[in-house]
Amino acid sequence: MATFKSFEDIEAWQLARALVKEMFIIFNEKKLKTEFELMSQFKRANISIMNNIAEGYGRYSNADFIRFLDYASASASEVKSMLYVMEDLNFLNPNDAQLYRGKVDVIQSKILGLIKYLRNHKKPPKCN
Repeated sequence: MATFKSFEDIEAWQLARALVKEMFIIFNEKKLKTEFELMSQFKRANISIMNNIAEGYGRYSNADFIRFLDYASASASEVKSMLYVMEDLNFLNPNDAQLYRGKVDVIQSKILGLIKYLRNHKKPPKCN
C-alpha cells in the first residue's frame, strides 16, 4: 500500500467526497428539498463517511485510525440504508438507487481494505 501524505490521498476519502457532491446536486434538484429531516440525516451520514476518514488519519495510532474508519464504514451502511428509504418513498427510481448503493459499496470496500492493511502493519501508512 502506498504511503499517504494527507488524508486527501486516501481513495476511500476521494470517492466519499465525490459521492457527497453528487448526492447534494441530485437531491437539490428533486422534491426531496422539502423533506428536511430525511435530507438532514442523509447529508450528515454522507458527510460523516469522508470526515471520519480524515479525522482517523489525523490520529497518532493505527488503533485510533481503525476506530474512525469503522465509524466511516458504519456511516456508509447508514447511507446505503437511507437509499432504500428514498427508493421506497419514490424519491429515487430503483436504477438510480442501485447505482448509488453500488458506489457506497465501493467506498465501504476501500475502507475495509484500509482497516485490514492497518491491522497487519504496525507503522501507519502516512508521512507526517
